[in-house]
Amino acid sequence: MKANIGGVTVLLLSVGACPAALAESCVYDYGAGPVVEYTRAMKEYRFKDAYGVLTDKMTDGMAREEWAAGQSRLFDVGQVVIGKLDVRWPQHIDPASCAKQVLVPNVLSAKDRFNNQGSVEFELYTVVNDGGTWKIDSQETLFDEADVHRWFPGHEIPEYKDQLPADEVLPGDEGF
Repeated sequence: MKANIGGVTVLLLSVGACPAALAESCVYDYGAGPVVEYTRAMKEYRFKDAYGVLTDKMTDGMAREEWAAGQSRLFDVGQVVIGKLDVRWPQHIDPASCAKQVLVPNVLSAKDRFNNQGSVEFELYTVVNDGGTWKIDSQETLFDEADVHRWFPGHEIPEYKDQLPADEVLPGDEGF
């Protein structure tokens, strides 16, 4: 399902609470490559390239041109700017699963026309071995403090309240 979080459009598909509670590091970095490739491509507005590392589930079954055009419109209208990316080591549910499916954490900073201060997003990607090729099957943005601490030890969800100067009016707030 598509959701607009802080103005930045992301694909949200839940991985579930159980995997988060049981995951451990994989021995090899299988699955991290597609997340690096995807996030870099999205940052650089190379949507056709990003499409290549996604399963049909992540693209809602759309053809490459259609999906890329939709992402381009969303990013252009929203004036999306992706900043720092921090893809972490893949995790597994059980050691045998690393050859089939991994969970890859990522910390992403971004801003857009509605969130000009920017935000830090704690993401969790499910990456699957799709016929010998690793592809992203789902993405979840974490909002719960306990989940953030589980996947990103030492990190905290930043406080954004009252970060704008008191006399600065946001678009649409002129009448208040």
